[in-house]
Amino acid sequence: MVQIDLSNKKYLITGGAGTGVGSGVCEAIAACGGQILINDIDAKKAEASAKKYPNAISIPGDISNPEEVERIFSIIKKEHGIIHGLINNAGVGFRKKAHLYTTTEFDHLYNIDVKGLWMMSRAFVNQLIDENQIGHIVNISSVHARETLSKYAIYASAKAAVEGLTRGMSIELGEMGIRCNAIAPGYIDSEQNMEAAAAWTNDPETWFKNQKNEYQSLRHTITSRDCGNAVVFLLSDLSRSITGQTIIIDAGFTNLLHSNSFITDKI
Repeated sequence: MVQIDLSNKKYLITGGAGTGVGSGVCEAIAACGGQILINDIDAKKAEASAKKYPNAISIPGDISNPEEVERIFSIIKKEHGIIHGLINNAGVGFRKKAHLYTTTEFDHLYNIDVKGLWMMSRAFVNQLIDENQIGHIVNISSVHARETLSKYAIYASAKAAVEGLTRGMSIELGEMGIRCNAIAPGYIDSEQNMEAAAAWTNDPETWFKNQKNEYQSLRHTITSRDCGNAVVFLLSDLSRSITGQTIIIDAGFTNLLHSNSFITDKI
């Protein structure tokens, strides 16, 4: 069995205090011996989350605020030194039709999901350049960047922007040996997704059960740790020749033309 070793390296995870993808990323990095710097806008949640993992530190701050981004990296440089990887996980979403969005709602989503991601990436890359070091970026996209549904147009557009930024930055940073990739999770088992499903069904648990059995090629529950394992791979030397790519983690959901029960001529 191949064991990824991230010991003696430090990784900053934005939005890492939640129960979704960020928690799976933290778990996977910790399991590989990496030091975790957990960023979250909620300082108490960041501190509580840091206590869950060995060798973890909380770095609270608002990634959508340029001054806060500068402060975050100033603290990191002063107290923790160089970091070797940035996982841009922080993000928000509204379930609302595009023509009903207010400019305030639009700006709030894009300031976190796109602008915040770019500002954190910019600061991370510049600290690598200043220290003549090599590190890697993994952005958290979504299946919505390619396949979406009603009331997710703005969110989907933001995640498409994330993937475009991932590809573009991978080209610009390649000459420095810095890799930039993304993962696009499907419907993972998390409190956040359960709450989202409650907006369109009275029985989220049954909805997710049907999702797994009817619309996924692999009929198991996708976990946040599944996402974390993919992130660890992209941070490691096992992916040394992979950059500008998005790995879709959806158990085959976006590949299916029809639901599983539609096919009747099964062997």
